[in-house]
Amino acid sequence: MRRFGLGCIALVLLAGCWSGSNQAAAPSPTTASPTPSPTPSPTPKPKPKPKPKPAVNPLTGLRGVPSQRVVVVKIDDTASGRPQMGLESADVVYVEQVEAGLTRLAAVFASRHPTVVGPVRSVRNSDPELLGTYGRPALAYSGGAARPVGVLRRSPVLDAGPQRVGGAYRRLGGARHAPYNLVVDTSRVAAAAVGASSVRDIGLRWSVTDPALANARRVNAVSVLVGRTAVRFRWSPRARLWLQVDPDGSYRRTSSGRVIATPNLVVPFSPAHVDRSDVDVVGNPSVYTSTVGAGTALVFRDGRMLTGRWSRARASGPTTYLNAARKPLTLRPGGAWVLLAATGAPVSMR
Repeated sequence: MRRFGLGCIALVLLAGCWSGSNQAAAPSPTTASPTPSPTPSPTPKPKPKPKPKPAVNPLTGLRGVPSQRVVVVKIDDTASGRPQMGLESADVVYVEQVEAGLTRLAAVFASRHPTVVGPVRSVRNSDPELLGTYGRPALAYSGGAARPVGVLRRSPVLDAGPQRVGGAYRRLGGARHAPYNLVVDTSRVAAAAVGASSVRDIGLRWSVTDPALANARRVNAVSVLVGRTAVRFRWSPRARLWLQVDPDGSYRRTSSGRVIATPNLVVPFSPAHVDRSDVDVVGNPSVYTSTVGAGTALVFRDGRMLTGRWSRARASGPTTYLNAARKPLTLRPGGAWVLLAATGAPVSMR
């Protein structure tokens, strides 16, 4: 029995050796994992681009910023110089006091440059201060005393008078006579005024509506005394414009037949003093109206009157108009006339 057991063990060992030397061990069966497909990340939806706000002309509040240079023209404002030419194309018009209680206009052109504007009149010492808010506008004027011309040429305002841009000026024939027949082509002034400014913020704020109007006084007609000249306007609800009127109540028109009109009248009451360094040909001294400083302001728009204050820190800066709540006094888009009345000047309304 013992011998049999040893033989069996030997046979078993031999079988194991043979098996290990002639046959590879079978690999353990494995199940291949499928390669997972990448989960597509959701395509991000492009964020909608904000609609650009329409660019607005800071001189009118209307869409579209003019790329042309700013040209200002000094225009006669007496009966002898009427009807004026090209005034309806101005963005902003200033009514300023000069000598003998008379007024002169400073019309600002940027949106349009008419080829005939006038009658062109002379410069005053106060003009560079007034117009400094535009940066370096080109000033078209007929001439002036030595001192005002010198003040102009030392200021940032660009001299675009006949001595500098002579080809832009001409005299009209017919019934008009000097000095009321000089006109200027503002497009030629703009082309020649190398270095003149384009439009920029001068402080006016524009809005079709203003909550302050709800409690504002209604005004159908207004008369502001600038110097000794009553500047009169009547509100037209249909046109939504202030129409300029003559003492007899008729509407004042330009040479084209259009009624002189504006959606806004701005009255910044300003310090004014006699300027004896600037006298006319018969010896009347001019008046210097200071447009740097602060004072009471009225704004007439939409047949109502808003009240507040104006302030301007320097000649090169804008003029701020605020109401009692320190909110801007807004203007209806479309341009403005600015009546430079002296502090305490009378205003009549109905």
